Parts: sequence; C-alpha cells; structure tokens
Amino acid sequence: MFNKTAKKTTVLEGTFPPGTVDITGTETSEYCQVMKTTNYVMFSFKDGNRPIRALHLKRLTESIAIKQLPVPIIVDESYRICDGQNRFTACKNLKKPLYYIVVEGLKLDDVQRLNANTRTWSMDDFLDSFCKLGWHEYLVYKEYKQKYGFGHNEGLILLGGYPKGKRVFENFKNGDFKVVNYSDAIKKSDQIMQVGKYFDGYKKKMFVYTMMRLLKNKDYNHDVFLSKLSRQTGKMRHQVSVEDYVRVIEKIYNHVTPKDKKVRLY
Repeated sequence: MFNKTAKKTTVLEGTFPPGTVDITGTETSEYCQVMKTTNYVMFSFKDGNRPIRALHLKRLTESIAIKQLPVPIIVDESYRICDGQNRFTACKNLKKPLYYIVVEGLKLDDVQRLNANTRTWSMDDFLDSFCKLGWHEYLVYKEYKQKYGFGHNEGLILLGGYPKGKRVFENFKNGDFKVVNYSDAIKKSDQIMQVGKYFDGYKKKMFVYTMMRLLKNKDYNHDVFLSKLSRQTGKMRHQVSVEDYVRVIEKIYNHVTPKDKKVRLY
C-alpha cells in the first residue's frame, strides 16, 4: 500500500503532537508513515490552496458518516493542509479520526501540481474496484455493459430498475447497486438493440429513455414499430428529448394506419 522507496521525512522521526498515533507501525522502516489523530487544532489551511466546495464537502461528509476509509490528507512540516481540506473539515465536523501524512518542504506550486493531477474516480473506476472485490451484482452489471454497450446511466436504470434522477450514480458508488429484474432488463435491452438495424442513434441516452417509456405502454407493439421503421428509416432522426422522440415514433408507427386505429403514444 505504501511506497517503500519514499524518503522518510525528518519531522516524522521526532515526537508527534499529542493525540496522534502511528498506524503503520513501521517507525524504523522506509515506509511513509500514515498518522491518525483527533487533535484538529494542530492543522491549518495553506494560503493559496483551493477553497472549500460546499457540495463536495456535503457529499464527502455523507460518505464518511456511512463508512470512513483510512484515506490520509497531506500536510507540510507545519501541519498546513496541502491536499484534503474538504476531508479534514468533514472529519472534524463528524468528530472522526483524521488520517494524515507529513511531507516536508511542500510549496504552493507543489500543492497546485498535486491538485491538477488528482483525478476524480470515474464510474469505470468504481465498477472495476467492486468487481476486483468480487461483488456479484457489479460483476453481473459489468458483463451486461460489455454485451450491450449502453452508457452507465441507461444501463443502471435498465438493470437496476432505478427511476431517472434518483441518485443512480451515488448508489452505485456507495456499493448499493442491486439487479432488480434481470430477465426483464435483458428483454428490453434486446428490443432496443433491434432498432440498431434501422437507426444509428439507438444507444443514445434520450433514445434509450424513450424506448424504456414505450415498452411500458400497453398500446405499443414493438414488432409493429420495427416493421414500420424498416420502411421509413429516413424519418427516424436524432432528437434532443424523450417527448420529441415519442412524437417522431408515433408518426412512423401510425403511417398508413386507418384513423380509427391510430395509436397515441404520448
């Protein structure tokens, strides 16, 4: 976990401030030492560092409140925080222990370089991480995504049964993803894939949302739509909203249909 080649700073070789604990247990080794403390007053913010972001702080606080992982902040020899101001504030507000690493001689340009090269975890990072831990639901989702190629938002809604806008990504990142109805998701996904023969935008988010809506409509017959679309491919154009897609599909669906048998899809 720790870099064996990292140089041990002199500040770590002396007496630590009151209330701190060396959690690595490697005082005479070449490992970087990760310390733990609840003595928040020993820390301060470094001038010129990025300000606290309220939304990020709120989300981080919620995450740590659920489960705290020993992720350390980075401070200089004067215990000025160079990376991890939001994490420090969240731990302090929750009265949780703070993990930190001291790196001697950090300057403002080092802080800026560190912040510029710190990458937020992507959805793929979270997926790979949970899969490496062997979490079954995530392994199922990964196989599903590789097969169908939908975006994460669409795939999670189809396979997980989430309503749109109900913190789909947050649940996924927190390890709470569950497959709700696998067979139903596969059936709908296969039906959406069938459209790809006639329309190249069949995997776009708004079109996938449109198909999910139509496939729940008792008046909609997918075979009828495919048959009509096969003869009117030029009418199927990219749209910016679900409502626009539904209107276009309705026109295709009702083409050369007697007035008394036309179907209203929106």
